Amino acid sequence: MRHANHEEHDNGDLYYNDHLVVAGGRYVGDAGWPARLRTLKQAPTSVNRIEVSVGAWGTPDWEAIDKLITRDGTGSGTILYRNFLALKNATGADAINNDDEAHYDVDSTVTFARMANAMGYRNFTLAPYTAVSYWQGVKNGLGALVDRVYLQAYAGGSGNNPATWSRSLGMPVDPGLWSKNGSGCSSGDSPAQVESKMRSWKSSAGIPGGFMWLYDDMKKCSAQGTAADYARAINTATTS
Repeated sequence: MRHANHEEHDNGDLYYNDHLVVAGGRYVGDAGWPARLRTLKQAPTSVNRIEVSVGAWGTPDWEAIDKLITRDGTGSGTILYRNFLALKNATGADAINNDDEAHYDVDSTVTFARMANAMGYRNFTLAPYTAVSYWQGVKNGLGALVDRVYLQAYAGGSGNNPATWSRSLGMPVDPGLWSKNGSGCSSGDSPAQVESKMRSWKSSAGIPGGFMWLYDDMKKCSAQGTAADYARAINTATTS
């Protein structure tokens, strides 16, 4: 499930949505957050991975990262390094997810991803909706460090074809859809619609799985489908 994004500011501060969580190399967010995140991987559970997403529509996160790398580099003493290490220590995150929707600079992205990997983020995942040449450049620059691609197939990416993106990036993609949302919960896809679309993509593109946007909307529109309903729909479509 995609829930929310971390935001990178020019001074290196990290925000979770609009809440400051890391500053000056220290975690300053909700004191109970690290413990709650740890419970996600404790039995009984099927959760085996936590990712922190950087970027979003309308945010200059990757531009800020580019500026900080240009100014300071990526050494262990830089604010960029120290803050993302503090974030990792607090969240136990296994990977960084790149949701760049504006800046699209391959070199700084690859440099950042290698820095993150060196401090313990095992993988670097992609969440594209457009600008295929940028994502190809990142994938080519990082190789096996990129082990998942979450293709946005909703909103601006609603016309995306997983098979086309899979061929472009040289690996299968996990497409995402938007749960029921909006006025009267009349927009978006129901669990049944998600299962149908995912089943079709399994056949046409060999997708290994999929994801849903947005958990906040699932809570608002729970009568049309819970998070468990959507998870069941994706699993049924992609594993049967």
